[in-house]
Amino acid sequence: MVWHCLQHLPDEGPGHAADWLAAHGHPLSYTRLFEPNPVFPALADFDGLLILGGAMSVHDEAAFPWLVEEKAFLRSALRAGKITLAICLGAQLLAQALGGEVRSNPEPEIGFWTVRFSAKALTHSLLRGWPDKAAVLHWHFDTFTVPPGALRVGMSAGCAAQGFVWGDGVIGLQFHPEMTEAMVENLIAFEGHETAEEQEFVQTAAQIRSKLKSVWKGRKLLETLLENLVALHNSESVA
Repeated sequence: MVWHCLQHLPDEGPGHAADWLAAHGHPLSYTRLFEPNPVFPALADFDGLLILGGAMSVHDEAAFPWLVEEKAFLRSALRAGKITLAICLGAQLLAQALGGEVRSNPEPEIGFWTVRFSAKALTHSLLRGWPDKAAVLHWHFDTFTVPPGALRVGMSAGCAAQGFVWGDGVIGLQFHPEMTEAMVENLIAFEGHETAEEQEFVQTAAQIRSKLKSVWKGRKLLETLLENLVALHNSESVA
């Protein structure tokens, strides 16, 4: 299965997703939107689309004009029925493309917080093998409403919509299951979080570091999800 990745920032790469795809023989190509003149692939050139996070908002088209082209490309991929996994900013872009609303979350959500997954969502084939809850990494200021016709994946104390599944093979996750420990350290530095004070749903840099080993929980969720997405692709190919 050939995958293509939309990457918005140099330090927010595919992390554990790239590791799993490489280990299982799935090619991964990139559109790096932070580089000059980013080029999007032809739809026939990939089977699965991975859309990553970023510090910008879906509404920042004036500051980041490539958002306009990215949104058009995403809508085309959805119309073509491409299997899609979108994370954080990617999930917000996906929600907007499907008719949801992206707006400020009531409070920032930064650090390792528990997501409780919907019992109904856990019956979906893409989430087969997921637990009832997991403490995973969050780093966002915005949120989205679940798009019409989509199924909410779960919620945390700080965010009502932690993800959604749309149809058989499209999923957006507000949290970050792809991040490695090194990527979290880079994010702390990039966001200037070293001196940040604790808030209701914001952990300090020291608190985040004390929980860094929890990235394995997100990694397990991601690997299970990728297995399910590949199985879906294989079943569609046979059909």
